[in-house]
Amino acid sequence: MGRTAPTYRQALEARMKRWDDFGRLLTTPEERAAFEALRRGARRYVAQATNAGNPDLLESLLLSILLDLSCRFDAALRPGPPRPPSRPS
Repeated sequence: MGRTAPTYRQALEARMKRWDDFGRLLTTPEERAAFEALRRGARRYVAQATNAGNPDLLESLLLSILLDLSCRFDAALRPGPPRPPSRPS
């Protein structure tokens, strides 16, 4: 018997596809870059969101984005050269 519900990753990619029109309407390169950074942040914690088993896709997606932003913000405040955010294992 096949899977009846999409995986978290499949549902996330479907949601990201729905956001494509919004991204295309952004007018400056800075806005587009920021939008892509948000999308990368949502994808960065796919494994954690999958294993958490939360049925609310949007909640997991937003939590992933906020966590990524928080980590990048904290890294930007640290003294010394900026470091890219580490990939979760």
